Amino acid sequence: MSRPLFLTGTASLEPPVRNLAAGALSASYDRGALRWVRWHGREILRGLSFLVRTPGWGTPDAEISELEIAEDTAQFSVGYTARYRNGAAIVSARIRFTGTAVGTLDATATILPETDFETNRTGFVVLHPLDGVVGRELAVEHAAGSTEAFVMPEAISPGQPLFDIRAITHSPEPGLSVAARFEGDVFEMEDHRNWSDASFKTYSRPIGLPYPYRLAAGTPTRQSVTVTIRDDVERHPTATTSDASAPSTVTIGKATDVRLPRIGIGLPAALADAALAVAPQLSTLVGAHLLLRYDPSAGDTPEDIGAAAELSRRTGLAIAFELLLAAQADPRPEIAEAARLLADAGIAPLSVAAFPKVDEASFQPGEARPPAAAEAAIHDALRESFPGIPAGSGSPAFFTELNRKRPPAGTFDFITHATAPTVHAADDLSVIETLQSLPHILRSARAIAGSAPHHIGPIGIGARLNPYGPGPTPNPDNGRVGLAAADPRQRALLGAAWHVGYAAAIAPFGIDALVLGAPVGPFGLVSTPQAYARPWWDDVAQGSAYPLFHVAADLAGASGKPRLSIDAPNPDIAALGWTQDGRRHVILANLSDRPVTLRLAGLGAATLRRLDAESFEAAALDPSAFREATVSLPAEGTLTLDAYAVATFSETGAAA
Repeated sequence: MSRPLFLTGTASLEPPVRNLAAGALSASYDRGALRWVRWHGREILRGLSFLVRTPGWGTPDAEISELEIAEDTAQFSVGYTARYRNGAAIVSARIRFTGTAVGTLDATATILPETDFETNRTGFVVLHPLDGVVGRELAVEHAAGSTEAFVMPEAISPGQPLFDIRAITHSPEPGLSVAARFEGDVFEMEDHRNWSDASFKTYSRPIGLPYPYRLAAGTPTRQSVTVTIRDDVERHPTATTSDASAPSTVTIGKATDVRLPRIGIGLPAALADAALAVAPQLSTLVGAHLLLRYDPSAGDTPEDIGAAAELSRRTGLAIAFELLLAAQADPRPEIAEAARLLADAGIAPLSVAAFPKVDEASFQPGEARPPAAAEAAIHDALRESFPGIPAGSGSPAFFTELNRKRPPAGTFDFITHATAPTVHAADDLSVIETLQSLPHILRSARAIAGSAPHHIGPIGIGARLNPYGPGPTPNPDNGRVGLAAADPRQRALLGAAWHVGYAAAIAPFGIDALVLGAPVGPFGLVSTPQAYARPWWDDVAQGSAYPLFHVAADLAGASGKPRLSIDAPNPDIAALGWTQDGRRHVILANLSDRPVTLRLAGLGAATLRRLDAESFEAAALDPSAFREATVSLPAEGTLTLDAYAVATFSETGAAA
């Protein structure tokens, strides 16, 4: 019972995927979708699924019945009936996938509304992977029959890079082409990297058409996707000699010229008073700072700023400040008042940023926005009220919103934004896959920021806000829910490993600050009573440390330190290292749900601390003792990391 809770925060187990193959074509069936479609082992599609989106952009789960799966050497097939509910409204679909050894994959759907059904989008979705698409030329056929050659940009498109698609062909490698043809509607492509999804999404119906629209009761419609593979690569059978149980090598190198980001802890002003109860634990996060977000329109008060100041005094953690503005024109009065409140509380902020409150919501490129103060006026007011303090701009929401409303050059000393991994999918594998998109986000953000510093956060699994609806999704059943207000994995080992993966993915890019977690609450580092159920945590002493606490403590100690060069070719392993006092320090995380054995090349004798299912209780209930209890690892040592485990190493001798 405890192991699933320790790994993912919930006792609910995800159903196992079923791997299917017909000759060189393979795919994995997962709850109504085909994932990781491969040809000779090369991923050609990230996914093929049928989705229903409600008027509020909700995604109802499919109630699957009549599931039939067949497989032989020539073909595999999956057929089922799916039922989708939105309140009393119901739409059904009969869906079938067929893959063949000759290199075809067909998907068909007959859609039958049982009642009138209001929807923003109902139909097939094809996900193309980033590898083999970014920077490559695509052949696009439009609905009227015209064709064009299109090179997918490295920079992330704020909206749809491709419209009016009837067919699209990409070449994952020389000599291999994959054509996807769509029938039953007009499709378009969205750059999913905006939301940190590691894919490009081709879907119907076009977002430029009015929505929601009605599917009339009893009126069937049909859609299909046909994938055709052409392979001109001369392939030679090769003997398989790899041993899946053999250790993966992680090679620890020398220090680079890149510094690791300063680590911040998110502090919503409304939680500042509650955070005082865990000030002793927070005071151990040496090297970290607090990012105080103040939103008077949401009920934040001057007393909250006073509580934040007291928290800073008790913990020794400095404060960076963000302000949400109600002003539609002149931001100076609100910014001046915030400066007065901070000064009265004795807070000298490390940095300041202010955003129009309306920028918490998302708007399509070109869509009319509500009136709001201009970025230049905000920056001037920040400079006036906070002289000599770096004044930032960007988005109070996600990278998507920054990409769709880019602050003009000269209106910021740094840019900032967050990301969230559960906007479009909330299963464990999809959450982990979002880490693949982060380098793309960072390169695109750098193009916006120019030479200015880049801040990211606060990040986490779940959603502090929802730019696409009225608010984060309630999660009373402690499940894996998109944009959940409280995601159970945030307080589990998966959440700890994901944050290590995030820090490792951004480390080469010279990010100035990374903000994660919160002192308490749904994104908390420390357990305190909550209004929602937290299995296991509700039964142990409050003030216990979530796994993320230990990751935050390790990363805080690495703030601003020189980054180590590390080669970790196993995609299931995240690796991050730094030098301090002449010694090398490394954090490794297993991003998978199965054990991985590693050999550490280039690392001298070291101490090891392992955060995993076995040590979970000790790490939670007595975090100080856990952090002090290490074991010795010989030079070039080997170890096994359990599912979603995190290991921290510190060399016992000076680096060569």
